[in-house]
Amino acid sequence: CRCSVKEKQSVVSFTQRSHLCGDLRAHHVGETVVLCGWLQYHRLSGAFIVLRDWCGLVQLLIPDSKIPECRDLPLESVLEVKGQVILRPKGQENKMMPTGDVELLVDDITVLNTCTPNLPFEVRNFNQVKEFLRIKHRYLELRLPNLQRVLRLRSKFVMAVRQFLANENDFVEVETPTLFRRTPGGAREFIVPTHIPGKFYSLPQSPQQFKQLLMVGGLDRYFQIARCYRDESTKPDRQPEFTQIDLEMSFVTQNSIILLVEKMLEKAWPEECGHVSVPFPRMSYHEAMTQYGCDKPDLRFDWQVFTKNSLTST
Repeated sequence: CRCSVKEKQSVVSFTQRSHLCGDLRAHHVGETVVLCGWLQYHRLSGAFIVLRDWCGLVQLLIPDSKIPECRDLPLESVLEVKGQVILRPKGQENKMMPTGDVELLVDDITVLNTCTPNLPFEVRNFNQVKEFLRIKHRYLELRLPNLQRVLRLRSKFVMAVRQFLANENDFVEVETPTLFRRTPGGAREFIVPTHIPGKFYSLPQSPQQFKQLLMVGGLDRYFQIARCYRDESTKPDRQPEFTQIDLEMSFVTQNSIILLVEKMLEKAWPEECGHVSVPFPRMSYHEAMTQYGCDKPDLRFDWQVFTKNSLTST
């Protein structure tokens, strides 16, 4: 959980907590803080509790008077705790945890929600269960740190895209309808019945016709984080429902669109995912088909097509 001071203040604004679990460090020693989160595990008959939120973990030191009420709490129960940040005893630091130099000496603990014992699976990164079980109990899987990270990373990227397009380049974000008439051609569409017998809507494969109408109407620059629907078999690169960054511009060339997309990715790409170098390598359709035999070659492998005319000539 890497945030600036301003960001740390904003992530707890309008809530009961003063800090996130993963925020606490040695420089917080002596401060009285309020944390909210889920019971990750407890040990020594409830004397120590590890509390988790989306930002990370922190160890709680439970006073003797409160151990009885904590001893039998089921894992994943929701707690609010108030206490003082203290250093862990020398030699008991946990270098595997970002908060491993400190712990929270609890003054007050409130059980906001007691979890049902014997959950379908434990919320642990190392305890991966079958996909069917994870999807059936999606609310538990979403608590895993890797899914928390992915969802927040996606949100950060989408906001950066909006910042670049709308604020820096004056694009207009327009939400186009998701109930439309059937458009023959392309993918198979999902059909939505209406209250009128024999009348149906279809879900759009893409906002293609809507954005063309916007250009004809003089909007000039449009974008949308668009939901698209295609009633087709699922493949690794194709889902029945997906999201795309949809763009349309007037009075541009192909090269203008390429430059726009390159700049957008350069500006919006999250720092934690590495650096994006522009311009991107370019290959025409003709070059791809001639050299690799397909329109999306994997350039990690130099598997080119070589024509041996001498073997077939007479």
